[in-house]
Parts: sequence; structure tokens; C-alpha cells
Amino acid sequence: LLLDLPPGTGDVAIDVAAMIPQAKEVIVTTPHNVASHVASRAGVMARHTKHDILGVIENMAYYEESDGTRNYLFGRGGGERLAERLQTDVIARVPFASPVQAAGTSVYDEDSLVGELFRSLAEDVLYKDAQ
Repeated sequence: LLLDLPPGTGDVAIDVAAMIPQAKEVIVTTPHNVASHVASRAGVMARHTKHDILGVIENMAYYEESDGTRNYLFGRGGGERLAERLQTDVIARVPFASPVQAAGTSVYDEDSLVGELFRSLAEDVLYKDAQ
């Protein structure tokens, strides 16, 4: 079961902690300082409820130009600082990318950079969860 919760320490997070005490969490942030600060509250709540934190994902980490140049639109380092604060690892840095528009849905081609990143991330999370 994968739950995508809003950031912070609201009632939803508290209810999940009570109903699923064995849950493990992945904390998602952007590189921006404010976003990583807000995400840290979710991490602190996870620790408080004795949930394992499997790692940090830094979403919208950069935009890569066709020549390979990376532009860091929200700055750099938010994921690293958050992971350090929560004593865990950054398990993925997801770049901005254009999804494939098919049948009215937004998906990423499994052979694209982001598609491969998500596949690898899923394998990493499953491996960490099994430990």
C-alpha cells in the first residue's frame, strides 16, 4: 500500500500512524529550503511514531537542457540537508521532464530518464522495505 500524504504533521499523518503502526515512509521534498523545512516536520513525525524512514526523494531537482547543462530552478541541497537532518539518504533526485501524453493521461515512457529513475527507485524502496 502506497499513500501520498500532504506535507507536515496534520491529522491525516497522525491517523495513518495510529492505523498503520508498522508503516515505513519516504519523505519527498523539492530542493528549496522552505520545502525541505516543511518536509522535515513529516520526518520528525515519522520518528515520533516510530516509523522507519526509507529515504528522501528530491523532486523537481533540476531541468536538463538538450546539451546536458543542468538548471537548478529551486536551488540546490534541500534534499541533502533534509536527509542529513533525518539521518537517512537521498534515494532519488527526480528532474523536471515532459511526460508522454497518451489517452489523456500523464505518464513517463519506461525507457525515458524519469521512467528508468522511477523503476530504480521502486526497486530500491522494495529492497529497503524487505530489510
